[in-house]
Amino acid sequence: MKVKSSKPVLLVAAVMAAAALSGCLGITDFSLEPTDSAVALHETSTPSTTVYVRSNFDLVQNPYFAMLSESEMNAYSLIYEGLSKGNQTIECPFKLNSDQLSKAMDSVLNDHPELFWIDNNYGYSYDPVDGSVKEIKVNFYDFADTPEKLQAVRAEFEATVSSIIAESANYDTLVERELFIHDYICENTEYDETAPYHQSAYSALVLHRSVCAGYARSFQYLMQRSGVTCYYVTGSTLNSSNEENGPHSWNLILLNGSFYNVDCLWDDNASDTYGSPIYPFFNVTDDEMVNHARIQMALALPKCTATECRYSNQFGPTIEADSIVFADDE
Repeated sequence: MKVKSSKPVLLVAAVMAAAALSGCLGITDFSLEPTDSAVALHETSTPSTTVYVRSNFDLVQNPYFAMLSESEMNAYSLIYEGLSKGNQTIECPFKLNSDQLSKAMDSVLNDHPELFWIDNNYGYSYDPVDGSVKEIKVNFYDFADTPEKLQAVRAEFEATVSSIIAESANYDTLVERELFIHDYICENTEYDETAPYHQSAYSALVLHRSVCAGYARSFQYLMQRSGVTCYYVTGSTLNSSNEENGPHSWNLILLNGSFYNVDCLWDDNASDTYGSPIYPFFNVTDDEMVNHARIQMALALPKCTATECRYSNQFGPTIEADSIVFADDE
């Protein structure tokens, strides 16, 4: 865990934390704990008189926001507003503890793949009297660590996204457009655990190398830009004994009033193994998501039971997940 000193205001310490980096990285759950190197700068602080007015977020389009308490919603709004403006330092004008900050930060990143320049490192400074958060410092990837770089890379990213959306518009139905986007990601992205920025949609859509998080955030954003409700799912793979194997992520998508699971990465890997495109994890039920398990806040996401939009019911036969033999990762 890296530690960085805060500037001398009414705070005591800045603590840096990062998500665990291993395997298919799909989790943005952070642990923020004061360290032994924290040194008090002041023993007292002046209560803030600032009244914060929270932005409202659609509860269907932003499910992780909908799961938060009032204080966490305030933090979510504050963080989103700051990051959207390209601010790496965000002052907190209301009472907030570190656990609430962590949950809010996770929720912002899970709901908003368009914030693709956010590195999985951030810190906070806190009041020595009550431990409340006073300043949040967020790391940006090095391709966006200045305002000029961020402006340029946002334009590059959005140009790529707009081009893909324009191509998908050639198809008549939402599920056909979804299939085009799914296939575009699979055909143009190589799974690579060493890929830079692999927790970001940028890694898949611009650099074309990523892990499950990049696949899932790319699909999430492209479907959102297509006007379709789509969620990022934090989860784990399961071995043959139904035990958690490691972190993983995929998507939920809302079509014709029902939610479905989509795992672009596993479809991509299954297709590579099979030798041609197959769709065992395209618009499937929870029961059909073999070797997958939701964790943490994703447990509260909608259940998937519908079958209307599964691949075999829309486009014809494919290899189904229950026909695949999975090798455990030891």
